[in-house]
Amino acid sequence: MLEGMSLTVEERESGIRLDRFLRIRLPGLPARSVRFAIEAGEVRVERGRAQKGRLLSAGERVVVRRIAEARDWMPEPGDLPGASVLFADDAVAVLDKPPDVHTEPHRPGEGGTLAGYLRREFPSVVEFSSSLPGLSLLTRLDYATSGAVPAALTKDALEFLSQERERGEIRKTYYCLVCGCLDESRTLSFRIDAGGGETVRVRTETPDPDSRRWTAVTPVGGDGSFTLVRAEISRGKRHQIRAHLAAAGFPVVGDRRYSAVPPEGAGKRRLMLHAAEVAFLHPVTRKKVMVVSPLPGEFGLI
Repeated sequence: MLEGMSLTVEERESGIRLDRFLRIRLPGLPARSVRFAIEAGEVRVERGRAQKGRLLSAGERVVVRRIAEARDWMPEPGDLPGASVLFADDAVAVLDKPPDVHTEPHRPGEGGTLAGYLRREFPSVVEFSSSLPGLSLLTRLDYATSGAVPAALTKDALEFLSQERERGEIRKTYYCLVCGCLDESRTLSFRIDAGGGETVRVRTETPDPDSRRWTAVTPVGGDGSFTLVRAEISRGKRHQIRAHLAAAGFPVVGDRRYSAVPPEGAGKRRLMLHAAEVAFLHPVTRKKVMVVSPLPGEFGLI
């Protein structure tokens, strides 16, 4: 952890954004460290708190109280109640993530993450992983989402499966309980713009040209008010299933970001989204592997 730095903005740096200024002046620090320090109020400009987009002027003083180095983001190893190993051999593992925990640390030194559980169960992943926060996890689930997450256990496996992921060859199947009666299968191809914020924007008038960003949904059962839906994606984008279904008029029960509070009588508090299956080519045998995470009991229809 770096502490107690005072930086003066030079003439050539006038007009630069605060976050970019810090990335230039403190090379080697992860971008997430800059973002976290600013949001936590650990960075001051002329004694005042500032946003990351604040434009600096020559002569201004930027004080950094504390900012995390790369090693500070190392997931803390430890047990994780509700987590388990669904599958493992010498090259790859699939973990079962419980709801309401982070896949990887969102702040330096954070414990109780799936990445920390991976490190406890398979300590050797630290030796070859170049992405410390998530170590060798190959997909990332939202905080409230549960289910299967694959992880590489060797350097060669990580390289192979990372390439497969970029090509959209790691197939993911989710089950979710949605509001309303979805009575037919459909493909949701709306374009999603992340924009760097916490909530993505869905362009319902514009299809995404990349079919790997589409969501195929199929109704499994329903009672007229709610529908249990099977959703399949390949590469995916942040919040893709939640945002797509909400934009189509079928918000996921428990989703307070893309829909209103669940309707009265829903009886559900958690986000009703579960990563039920993950399928991929094994990095050594090149045979297809499919691992299933059992659907939690609360997903039964009301």
